Amino acid sequence: MKSSNDFGVTRRPKPSIWKRILLIALPLVFALLVGGIFLTRYLGEEKAKELVELAESRSVVLQRQDIQLFALPLAWSVRKELMRANYDGIDDYFNELIQRKGFGVIMLLDPAGTIKVSTDRKLQGSSFLLRYPQMKLGAPVQVSYALPGGKSMFLVPVMGLNARLGTIAFIYTYRTLSLP
Repeated sequence: MKSSNDFGVTRRPKPSIWKRILLIALPLVFALLVGGIFLTRYLGEEKAKELVELAESRSVVLQRQDIQLFALPLAWSVRKELMRANYDGIDDYFNELIQRKGFGVIMLLDPAGTIKVSTDRKLQGSSFLLRYPQMKLGAPVQVSYALPGGKSMFLVPVMGLNARLGTIAFIYTYRTLSLP
């Protein structure tokens, strides 16, 4: 039913309160629902990224621990060959090891820091400290230094009865997780 005023203009009646609520609430509920879906998806993706980063860092820690466990028997094997002055035997160890995935250059350094045996023949006879000045050779335990590209330089002391016989230095590239 239309009403008219004094000027002859007819007015439409105001929609009922329920129609007004539906006109405002329905789009609002729809917008909130869509926003909630996008927010949930975004937060889920962020959580998944955090979990992947956590898994990758844990993987590197486990690989580093494995390398440290492996380094002790290697040092003892090299020590045995050093006591006999069998550099060819040490070279054979290193050449076998370099074929394993993840291992880069492997070197045996004398106590002064000169590279005695290396899988990269160009390095033999040169000074380790000139090539890697930021690394310290005097540590009595294994140490590792982070290198760019997911690599680390491990320094493993080879100890004799009274003194250090040498140091094994090798670069290891950490394997990345392969996710589906």
